[in-house]
Amino acid sequence: MPLEDDTESLPSSALGALDFLVVEGLKLTRPTAGRGWRRRREERVLLEDLSFTVQKRRSYALVGEDREAHFALAAALLKIGPAAAGSITFAGIPVLTFDSQRFRAVRKRIQAVFPESYGQLPAALTVREAFREVLGVWCRRASRDEKARLVDAVMIACGLPEAVQDLFPAELDAVERQQVALARALLPGPELLICQGITEGLDAVQRAELCNRVRHLREEFRLTLLVLADDLAMAHQLGDDIGVLHRGRLVEQGPASRLVSRPSHDHTRRLVAAAA
Repeated sequence: MPLEDDTESLPSSALGALDFLVVEGLKLTRPTAGRGWRRRREERVLLEDLSFTVQKRRSYALVGEDREAHFALAAALLKIGPAAAGSITFAGIPVLTFDSQRFRAVRKRIQAVFPESYGQLPAALTVREAFREVLGVWCRRASRDEKARLVDAVMIACGLPEAVQDLFPAELDAVERQQVALARALLPGPELLICQGITEGLDAVQRAELCNRVRHLREEFRLTLLVLADDLAMAHQLGDDIGVLHRGRLVEQGPASRLVSRPSHDHTRRLVAAAA
């Protein structure tokens, strides 16, 4: 079920040139316990001087070994986590300088799916109730019929049978829970979908199945996709472009096919060799 898009009338050449998400000089940290008798507060740098651009309806995959850094980046993009320095611009909007009230309208346009282990689905709610919760926040003006049609559309797109709606997360397998999380993220009609570690804990067959699903959803819902992963194979499957993180810094980025076939940084070469 395609979502409305205000760039529909643009020629493809102009559409491809739109810098939809721009991250510049981003620094992310987290506090750590101080050492010594003074216990002075210290900070661990998760990401340093991170810069990348994602064009509208394209996909960008960041590969790095630090999952905490991935989550911190997703949190900063969603404005639920702090940034120590730098800027994030989404569709021309300076994310970090917006207060929470002004950002609310923007937040509907950015949704995220996290690792299954994060417990992103409310354990006490059935799938139907979890969907209703999201619709109550983001689609309050929609009629009951409109909400039902939207739920049906995302369920079908995510490969979920109707009977799943009456089940609790614990009654689903790991892939089904991620499919429900994807469906839930699509309900508000996002333009940018962040997928952080969505295949963690899955076997090779399940990972391939879920990645294929995400690729299908990206096309059907005309999404811009940001993938945060520690798996180069997943990044290659989902990203038009790939950036490689090492020790908190971006060491290489470029078109996925070029980066995988002709890596220029030693760390990227090691990742390619490990994935072979």
